[in-house]
Amino acid sequence: DVRAIADRNITRDTCGYYGVTQDTDKHFYPYTDEDGKTVAYKQRNVEHKTFSILGDFKKATLFGQNLFNKGGKYVTLVEGELDALSAFQMTGSKWPVVSIRNGASAALKDVKAQYEWLDSFESIVICFDSDEPGQKAAVEVAELFGNKAKIVKHIKDCKDASDYLITGQEAAFVNAWWKAPQYVPDGIIAASSLWESV
Repeated sequence: DVRAIADRNITRDTCGYYGVTQDTDKHFYPYTDEDGKTVAYKQRNVEHKTFSILGDFKKATLFGQNLFNKGGKYVTLVEGELDALSAFQMTGSKWPVVSIRNGASAALKDVKAQYEWLDSFESIVICFDSDEPGQKAAVEVAELFGNKAKIVKHIKDCKDASDYLITGQEAAFVNAWWKAPQYVPDGIIAASSLWESV
């Protein structure tokens, strides 16, 4: 059934919106195909923090993608289902938040598969984990979208969106989200950064 994820401070409404269900010791995250039909679930064993796949994951799009229409001002891309729920809730449940399917190492592959959908938005806010694999993947993904991409810079104590919600630092997350700098490729200097020199 649909319940709040209390240890993560994720509300029942947020879980219900994304179709996340639970039983005694497992969470079930639904994945859909291009037509919005549920084709698989990612099952999380809460005690052991392990994941398994139920269904045909090959046809699955990004987590949460079926809930939002193409186009619009912002889409936020995160590294996991719990981060998607957390970021959506903290930004007031106003803008699309979707997650890659298989962690940082597969981020580029997942994003390329859904490039057209993501590129339909004006700004793509990349909010991957602050560790080295997450930041490397964030740059790789940002390169696909050029100046549409922004990469969230996390505060010191939070490595991902979920950490902010767990520690009650929603305002800090929203601030980091709004202030996410536009991606600039290495070797390119943004004109706006030259005012002092001029």
